Amino acid sequence: MSGPTVSLLELRDEFAFVRNDANFADVARSLGQSSVKVVLVRGKKNKGVAGAISQTHFLKVCATGIDPVSTLARTKMQTDLLRLRDDTPLDHAVEVIQEKDPDAVLILSGENKFVGYLSPEDFREVQLAQQKMGDKKGVGPSIPPPVKEDVSHSLDLGDEFVFVRNDAIFSDASRTLAPSHVKVILVRAKKDKGIAGVLTEPEFLKVCATGINPNKTLVNKHMLTDILRIRSDTPLKEAVKIIEEKDPDAVLVLSDLNRFVGYLSPADYNEAIELLKKKKIEVFDVPQIMPEIAPPPPPPPPPPKQEILLIDDVLNVSQKNVVEHLAQILSEGKDGPVIWQEDGSDVLVHVSTLAAVFHDGLASFTIDMECDQCGREPLVVRFYLGPKNELSNMVAAKEEAPAGHPILVGRWAGPLQDAIWYGLLDLVSFTAGEGQDAVGMGADEGNLWIRISESGQLSSNGWRRPITEVLRSPGTLLVDIPNQGGGIK
Repeated sequence: MSGPTVSLLELRDEFAFVRNDANFADVARSLGQSSVKVVLVRGKKNKGVAGAISQTHFLKVCATGIDPVSTLARTKMQTDLLRLRDDTPLDHAVEVIQEKDPDAVLILSGENKFVGYLSPEDFREVQLAQQKMGDKKGVGPSIPPPVKEDVSHSLDLGDEFVFVRNDAIFSDASRTLAPSHVKVILVRAKKDKGIAGVLTEPEFLKVCATGINPNKTLVNKHMLTDILRIRSDTPLKEAVKIIEEKDPDAVLVLSDLNRFVGYLSPADYNEAIELLKKKKIEVFDVPQIMPEIAPPPPPPPPPPKQEILLIDDVLNVSQKNVVEHLAQILSEGKDGPVIWQEDGSDVLVHVSTLAAVFHDGLASFTIDMECDQCGREPLVVRFYLGPKNELSNMVAAKEEAPAGHPILVGRWAGPLQDAIWYGLLDLVSFTAGEGQDAVGMGADEGNLWIRISESGQLSSNGWRRPITEVLRSPGTLLVDIPNQGGGIK
């Protein structure tokens, strides 16, 4: 057999692994990532692949009323797996898959080692390629039609957003923004006609931080309403110029009949600029729009000599000192990059790239991580601690899906969040010192702010456990739901 083989396909995307003892809650977290379409369940002793759970199968099982915590993935997984060698010709692979109609197709190397997962989308691409090759037999080369360089043909306008009704409340918005690919909510106008406004991720967090009741607060009371509408046939160059001049909260794209076509996100805008640059078209010296939740910039210059100041019962620690402390914990005191290993996976952590920004209650950390599947990529982790004028507790809100490459986020975001969080608590305990207990912290003005009280007066919100004890303890202080009291609990 000869010709193109299965190995030519992109086989490392669209899936995630879970352990053999994983439950359906674990599967839900994996499928919550926008890039993951199927979960592969490890075999006994977490070796090999025993089965698969696709999004469709997951929903069918959940519809039966199972308890996701007590139901093991392996008891409900699909087990009709087809395994193909990576040197299998594409045409033969299509024949075998059509004949067997398996639940999932795994690709193995010549040594029977896992190479990747052939998704339904990959299979459709192969079928389409075969069809095109068949159509071209005996026919001379065709001239492709000219590509339109307008907004709708150059950009993907159908992603990153979801709709909610005009009477939606903030708890609805919270569930809607949970998937990592959703960056903005489009709020319907009254009687569900048209779009009245938008709610971005940053705006959602700002409103929640004010202590609103998410079950009573309407989204339309806090949505952004400066909306720019452009036609789908608007040339890229003109669209970029208009957006720069107007600087709207959101850009909606409409058809020539004024019907909604899609949402032009900041990422789409930046892509448009890059496309124009590649075609050597002047882009009016337009600055790129920052993403809705931007990766933090490098840490600012060190503050004056005294970096830990005492103001009554409040201490503040500079970003520089925080980064130095966390770097020691992440690297275990070693120089250079370190390797983290867990469940057969490993990742190279470039500790020297760790940076932090503390502003308006938000503590943002970025660090480069590297693996064979995606190379070296930055991962951004954020915690909302609250501003310096609150310092009411030792609890934080974390992101469900940090920013970064899907492979790194899916496998390593959780461990990185835990390591940084417990590192912060360790620093807080160290800074408070003997005879003092930390009872509140916040992130503001480039500093970590800590409120302390004398030992023995520690409230239930205080913290003074050493890092080694914390890392051995089950559970976490991190939760995702803002309370009504003004802080995050």
